[in-house]
Amino acid sequence: MTANDEVNKSGVYAAEVLEFVRLANDYCTWLEESDQQNSVQFIGTAVKVLPEIYHRMLELKETDPVLEGGNEKFVTEQDWSSIFQKILHQLGQHNSYLRLADDQEFDRSDLVTHTISEDLSDIYQDLKDFTYQFRQGIEEIMNDAIWEVMSNFEQYWGVKLLNSLKALHSLYAKKIDPQQDAGGEPRRTEAQPSSRPLGEKGDEEDILRYDNSLFTKLQDSNEEEV
Repeated sequence: MTANDEVNKSGVYAAEVLEFVRLANDYCTWLEESDQQNSVQFIGTAVKVLPEIYHRMLELKETDPVLEGGNEKFVTEQDWSSIFQKILHQLGQHNSYLRLADDQEFDRSDLVTHTISEDLSDIYQDLKDFTYQFRQGIEEIMNDAIWEVMSNFEQYWGVKLLNSLKALHSLYAKKIDPQQDAGGEPRRTEAQPSSRPLGEKGDEEDILRYDNSLFTKLQDSNEEEV
């Protein structure tokens, strides 16, 4: 990183980085406000935004960490649980899907029951921490935030994104409405105006503005297989 990075739009200020920051922020906002949508809208948005996140991750250039000890985490267990419950409410009995067991898992069966809500909440946790770290505007922290989100994508949640996208695509293609399947009336909510669609460019200052009203500790959550 150099003093000219911001002027030349390179390093942490590169176009592909700022575009990913916008998309990550919009993904988190979408899940936080998901109770303002009905289930069909939720599924329709999910199958659009998840491939875009995967695509934008591949556009990022590799970097090396420069700080010792890693960046501060902000998403709490309560935050994660709130998102998990909102997604579960949207999908109901269609929240679960079957996937192949990983090599590291102790389950001896070929298939494991998993949930879309856990996958999307795990992605939310990583992207929310990333956006908080990036908004601090300190280049070393921004650099390490990029390195960390890329590493977690490759080793942890990239496959979660693909698994949940496959399950959501099945619901979308079959035109399933989880709320109707649950025997209830679909929620009729007024569409909330958004400053921009998911992934669309916005004011660069909105990305870099420092936010000091943040949580200061990450609560680890253990993954449980049903």
